[in-house]
Amino acid sequence: MASRGRATESQVLSLDSNDAGRPPSSAGSSRPNTSGGRSKKPKLSEFRQFLETEELPLLIETRHGVRRVTWTASLEQLDFAHFLPICLSGLQEKLEPYPSFAFDAALGLLESGRRDTRVLKALPQVVQQLKSALSTREKAVVHRVLLVLQQLAVCECVGSALADYYRSLLPLCNILQDKHLGTGDSATKELVAEALETMEAYGRDDAHLMIQQYVPAFQSCCGA
Repeated sequence: MASRGRATESQVLSLDSNDAGRPPSSAGSSRPNTSGGRSKKPKLSEFRQFLETEELPLLIETRHGVRRVTWTASLEQLDFAHFLPICLSGLQEKLEPYPSFAFDAALGLLESGRRDTRVLKALPQVVQQLKSALSTREKAVVHRVLLVLQQLAVCECVGSALADYYRSLLPLCNILQDKHLGTGDSATKELVAEALETMEAYGRDDAHLMIQQYVPAFQSCCGA
């Protein structure tokens, strides 16, 4: 009976384990690096740094073979202006499971703060992280950002406030739809359209006109 119960309970994982998505170690190789130059290590996001040093109130669990992160602190007590931008910084990570963990952690915060102004107060830092991630033009990163943007726009008072940041976000959305300049695939175009429609629906009365300034091909979904 004990073994059956152990199979379904949460298991805390270490990011140092082999199945945590780390690249294989080269510590066993005795050959020196003869490439003629130093290999440039990718810059780690704040999210990854804090997760690896256990400075975030997050628990890494595996349930039924799926690894997830859950918040261990009361979300109502968290400083969103601090933690939400940190989570969003992890969207640019390429090595799994970091971007997936960052995405899940960010969505948890957005869901918790949907009906109050905690997300609104963090908006300047949030937009900065989203703009940086969109600028990578990497499909997986862009798709996560666009999904986050949809959830962001429906938070209390955020839809209207986003109008002040259209200049930062929408030119990138317009580029991403271009088959030559952006990812150019149908999935990206669809996610961009959904994000813009959500921003219009929860934005100001003239949101469709403001969006069209930066994305000329945008068609209003509100009958304007």
